[in-house]
This record gives sequence, structure tokens and C-alpha cells, in this order.
Amino acid sequence: MFGFGKAAPFDREETLRRAEEFRSRKKPKKAIAELRKVIAVDPKDAAAHSKLGPLLVSAGQPAEALESFRIAADDLDARGFADKALSLWLQIAQTKVSDLDAWEKVTQFHVARGRKADGVKVLLLAATMQEGKEGRPRAVHLLEDALIFEPQHLEATLLLAPLLVKVGRGPDARTLLENALTFTSGAATRRVRRKLFTLFPGFKTLWRWLRS
Repeated sequence: MFGFGKAAPFDREETLRRAEEFRSRKKPKKAIAELRKVIAVDPKDAAAHSKLGPLLVSAGQPAEALESFRIAADDLDARGFADKALSLWLQIAQTKVSDLDAWEKVTQFHVARGRKADGVKVLLLAATMQEGKEGRPRAVHLLEDALIFEPQHLEATLLLAPLLVKVGRGPDARTLLENALTFTSGAATRRVRRKLFTLFPGFKTLWRWLRS
């Protein structure tokens, strides 16, 4: 009759406020706990996920963080908040550098807005972050994408050639570098010919380098 034993109605805004307060007071575990209360009520709450993602990264839970970032980014994309979505896709890419989909979404964001050079910079950065033997195919993929946008990009060419050799595509590497000689001159040509000699040592490549 008097409502004893009834749970208080869930207050989303108050819970988010408490989470932010705990975050600002450097109490991430309590902030995470509050945000998870919001997500328990609405698993697709983008605002809660966008706040939760960075906290989970700091707490050493990258897999859960990525899920939160993706939910928030997809929601922002769907609602037309492209700039905010871009920020989250960058966080996804930097949290899991092997996530090519995230890097390519960031690239497409720039390209779609006429910033092709920025998109290429993203792809080059992503390629240099791919580590070890397992990362080589991903780096090749990213650099080949960069050359689709800017076929005469010298740095992408010089980064890609040795990787192609390492993944067993030597002829492609040689063709790539020979093609670069058609659009370079001066110091740039010398860099290309030096790379040719380094990857394909021999009298001919040495002579061409020394003559350049």
C-alpha cells in the first residue's frame, strides 16, 4: 500500500552524472560500474558507450572497449554526426591497429570531404603501425589503397616495395619502382634507384643508381 520494497525508478541522467563525477575524480572502476548500469537498461545507449570505451581502454579491457566504440560510432554515423563518429573510429583504430576496417573508415571520411591527402596520410600511418610478419599483408593492403588514391605518392611507393618483396611479390615491387622512375626526377629519382639496388642488387641497378 505504501510501496515498500519497490525499486526506485531508474534515472539515466543521474547515473550518467555519477559516472562523470567518478571519472573526473579518477575513480574509473566506479565510473565503469555506473555506465554499465545504463547499458544494462539500453544495450545500444550510444552516449554511455562513448564514455565507457576510453575507460575500458585505460582499465586494460580493449576488446570490450572496441565494442563500445563501435556501437557509439555507428549510432553517430546513422544520426549524421560524422565528425564525432570520426573521433571514435580513430580511437578504434588506435586501440586495435590491425583493424583495417576502422582505418579505412577514417580514410573514407577524409576522401569524401575532398581531403584525399589526409586520407592517404592515415593509410601510411596505419601501414607503419602494422608490426611483424603477421602485419605485413595488412601493411601491403593499406599502402596499395594509398596508391589507388595517389598513384604517384613517392613515400607510399618506397614503403610498399620492400614489403612486396618480403611477402613474395618481388616482380610487383620491381614494376612499382620502375614505374616511379616515370614520374620522379632529381633527388626523388635517386631514392627510387637506390631502393631498386637495395632490393635487387646487381651491376645494372648499381650503375643506374650511381649515374642518377
